Amino acid sequence: MRPPSSSEQSTIIQVCELHEKEHRLRPYYHRCVVLGSWFIKYGGHADLELEYKTQSYLWSMADGHQEALRIPQVLAYFSPKKQWAYLVTERIDPILPANTSPQAVATAIEWLCSVPPPSGLTLGSVGGGGARHKLFKDFEAPLSFSSSETLQNYMNLALQNIHSGDRPAYMNLLNDRLIFTQSDMDESNFALDEHQRVCMFDFRDVGVLPESFASYTLGDSANPFIKSVAKHLDWVNDHNRKSMARAGVILQTLGDATFGLTSRSYTWTLDYFNVSILSRPLRTFKINTLIILRYMYPLVNFLLAPFCILEASLL
Repeated sequence: MRPPSSSEQSTIIQVCELHEKEHRLRPYYHRCVVLGSWFIKYGGHADLELEYKTQSYLWSMADGHQEALRIPQVLAYFSPKKQWAYLVTERIDPILPANTSPQAVATAIEWLCSVPPPSGLTLGSVGGGGARHKLFKDFEAPLSFSSSETLQNYMNLALQNIHSGDRPAYMNLLNDRLIFTQSDMDESNFALDEHQRVCMFDFRDVGVLPESFASYTLGDSANPFIKSVAKHLDWVNDHNRKSMARAGVILQTLGDATFGLTSRSYTWTLDYFNVSILSRPLRTFKINTLIILRYMYPLVNFLLAPFCILEASLL
């Protein structure tokens, strides 16, 4: 399929502007239009560019592989003023809804999880965006994580807000595979084409995460579609599920889900904090926190735990 010409790009902009004008006051409308053989998504450049790069990468990995997901080919991405952006892909007319073949969807998810991340990507989207998952407030992590360990430590930091008598076990993500995860497993994001091949349409919430996050999404027993797909995935496990659920409640309800951390990287263990905070350009403070009192009699533990000695040193 050919990409749109310059004049056709102008037409696309006009069609999308009209669609926005007609629908912007309606709740839950989608910023997408169909124009001939093109399917067009539009929106803010900062967010849509991440989706464009993720979809383009996964299409390149799936192209020519019949066992892979069918991913709409990206034909063009343009953002004239780096504000509104337009993502033009091939139009795929689905034949059957995804719930007619949950085993095929499970096989497609297995393929997605097997795709190696591009060089340099650790966690998050291909375009460089942060991790996205329903456990995070507004579906987006408030910090960028440089490794599974930093993400694990952040999630465990949320558990510190639960009283020790009711606190679940700390999460362990260090042995998890890092896999491409579709964090939004809504049935509308999948369908079958005329060859019974599974198609996936929405890539905003696709990114690289530890396997426990994918397992958590697929463990949603209240969703019949997800439940039917998960039955065909033998790698779905629950060893972190309870702790992730409790941490998710904390992250959703806290006013500041960064826990006051403004850095992009930090290391945390149960007994030792090593936090790098970028307070000004060229100035980095290193805060070493040593927990010296962990378990006292219940009243002191409730009122004062964790009691810490903070040693601040200017690098």
